[in-house]
Amino acid sequence: MSVQPRLLFLYTGGTLSMVHAGDPGHLVPNEEAPDPYQLVPSLQQVADIEGRLVSNVDSSDLTPSDWGRLADSIQDAHDDYDGFVVLHGTDTMTFTACALSFMLSGNHKPVVLTGSQRPLSEPRTDARVNLVHSAICATMGIREVSLYFGNHLFRGNRATKTSVHEYDAFASPNHPPLLNLGVDIEYVSRPIQRTGPLTVNTAVSTDVAIISIFPGMESRAIDALVDAGKRVIMLRGFGEGNLPQSKWPAAIERASKAGVHVLVGSQCRTGASRPGRYAGSDAARDAGGIFIGDMTGEAAVVKAMCLLGRGLEGDVFRTAFLSPLSGELTPTSATRI
Repeated sequence: MSVQPRLLFLYTGGTLSMVHAGDPGHLVPNEEAPDPYQLVPSLQQVADIEGRLVSNVDSSDLTPSDWGRLADSIQDAHDDYDGFVVLHGTDTMTFTACALSFMLSGNHKPVVLTGSQRPLSEPRTDARVNLVHSAICATMGIREVSLYFGNHLFRGNRATKTSVHEYDAFASPNHPPLLNLGVDIEYVSRPIQRTGPLTVNTAVSTDVAIISIFPGMESRAIDALVDAGKRVIMLRGFGEGNLPQSKWPAAIERASKAGVHVLVGSQCRTGASRPGRYAGSDAARDAGGIFIGDMTGEAAVVKAMCLLGRGLEGDVFRTAFLSPLSGELTPTSATRI
């Protein structure tokens, strides 16, 4: 008789386990984690599953401390299970996936994040198939932090939420999925080859801010954030990271000279943010701006938070930020065209 894989389900809250309460019937966290076998009996055919409640809140209320508790929970149970499934709200799932991908180093076991657009207790829900497919993915030896949703297994730090109402709610704009799960399971891209023992670093700094640029916006927003003590400011520019040429390069230069890293991303979902095609992006680069390449906005922000938490500053921070830590960045995507 074959022995089934052992999986640990880590619950954080989110829509999947929520219930309707009060008037007008808002969705709120359940008082306890659901029994997956009771609601999804077919999971018994996939793995021997145990559950553990790490937090129980709407994902909008999760904080970096919760990321750290998840990473520590995985480390503490690593030898006892073959894989881990994190049940998570969809709104901030990609932030947590990015954080875990940077916090967990070495040859760790599969970690799959999933959730749902409708609660598991409802008859018309996407939660059941997401749970079953995530559990299957966690048994397949893909030693990454991944995210399963809408019949795709994505590299977690390459995914982003794209829809509030569709069941196929996530995409990976600049990297193909790891798996497609239709009638058959199709391998699409190769997982990261990991080496060495599992190590965990949960240090994080929240001295980070994001500015979304619009035509006519005043560049003094950068100065205000520098004065407020922010150590990293990400600018969501236009196109490939273009910024207005009047006043903005000077503001970036002032921030850089004050020891603040100014990241330059894009308001576009696909493609890379990089200098060289237009004068506006070159002016930002010459002023000290660090282009994020083909990273998602979530990956760039969380990566910066983790690097700051580890005490990286100056050129050491810049070099680490532009180097892939866990497959989140194509190495040449941030270089000048």
